[in-house]
Amino acid sequence: FGDIPGEHRMWSPNEPALIRQIFDKHFGQSSVWGRKAARPPLVLGISGSKTYDFIWRIENGEFPVSRIFDAKDDGSATAAESETETAANQYLERIFIILMGTNNLGGGMLPEPTIRGMDAVGRTILQKLRDRNASQPAAILFSELLPRRDDFRARKMCPPRCKNEKTLEPFSSFMPAIEKVNRALPGVLDGWRRDYPESKIVLLSSKEVENGIDDSKSHDMKTIFCGSEMFAMERQEEFDLHMPDHLHPNAK
Repeated sequence: FGDIPGEHRMWSPNEPALIRQIFDKHFGQSSVWGRKAARPPLVLGISGSKTYDFIWRIENGEFPVSRIFDAKDDGSATAAESETETAANQYLERIFIILMGTNNLGGGMLPEPTIRGMDAVGRTILQKLRDRNASQPAAILFSELLPRRDDFRARKMCPPRCKNEKTLEPFSSFMPAIEKVNRALPGVLDGWRRDYPESKIVLLSSKEVENGIDDSKSHDMKTIFCGSEMFAMERQEEFDLHMPDHLHPNAK
């Protein structure tokens, strides 16, 4: 689920072949995920999507309702079937990978309501999972916001979205807002874990491993520290190479 990285850059008619190859490498049938998954991945990203229209989408037909691990619960199961059911309930029925929120900021929304929107996205998914089958665990990989340097858009938002409303001083960059949102996300996801303990909830973080502690191989991991491998491109020429419009990753 998400916005343009999940749709336009991978599934448009003019998509670069390299992007499809990268996707197949990591999520195709011969990948580690593909060999373990009961179903192929379903990509439901829409260019320009914001948190509120995404919630409308999953409330109005886009949320998957089929059962992948379908087990009997009518008392008629044999011992072998009950054993199969127990084994099935040990698997994650679905893994939701979500990148959502940058279009809220790009559309003029401030960090605080953007954070509330991202919180609502996760809670809507988790509640629908619970309503459908609370006993079957699922997982959410929720991504921090990617960096963006299309600063001219931030400057054009003033007014009404200004750094100083009296002097009409514009914001010079989206990055302070993105950093504020990302700082809030660990607390947001802790709230989900408290209220929906049956689901596995993991944050994809742009940070390096904190204090030398990496729990990415732990059964109880809460954060995957992606660091520079996924997010942080410090040198301007590197950023320009991979995000020439300063917003969307290209095939490289």
